[in-house]
Amino acid sequence: MADNDDFEDLPDKITKKLSAVIREQAERLSQAQRDALQGLEQSPDETGHLEESCRVEPGENELEWVVLAGGPLTTKEVREGSGEPFDYANAMEWGTSHQPARPFFYPTYNAMRDEMQRAIEDAINEVLND
Repeated sequence: MADNDDFEDLPDKITKKLSAVIREQAERLSQAQRDALQGLEQSPDETGHLEESCRVEPGENELEWVVLAGGPLTTKEVREGSGEPFDYANAMEWGTSHQPARPFFYPTYNAMRDEMQRAIEDAINEVLND
C-alpha cells in the first residue's frame, strides 16, 4: 500500500517530470522548425537570422515552455528610414503582397503535435505508475 508521503510528493514528481518532458518536446519542435527552414531557405541574404531566431524560452510557470521564431533577430524597418518595424519571420510564415508564404512554424507543429502529446501523456503515466 502507498505511503501517505508518496501522495504528498506526487504533484512535485509530476511537475518535475512533466517540465523536463515538455521542454524536451519544445526543443525537438524548435529543431524541427530550423530543419524545415533549411529546406525552404534559398540564401542567407534572403532569410538572414530566421533559423537562428528559432528558440525555446521558459513560460510563466514550470510547465510552460514557449517555442518562438522571429523577434529582435528578424525585425527590421519595413523600408529604410520608415521607422516602422517588420518581423520577416511573419513574411516567411504568412507571405506578403510581394512574397508567397513559405510556412515552417505551424506545419511543423501540426505534424508533430500528436507525437508530442503522446510523450507528455507517457510521462504522466510513468509518474503515476511509479
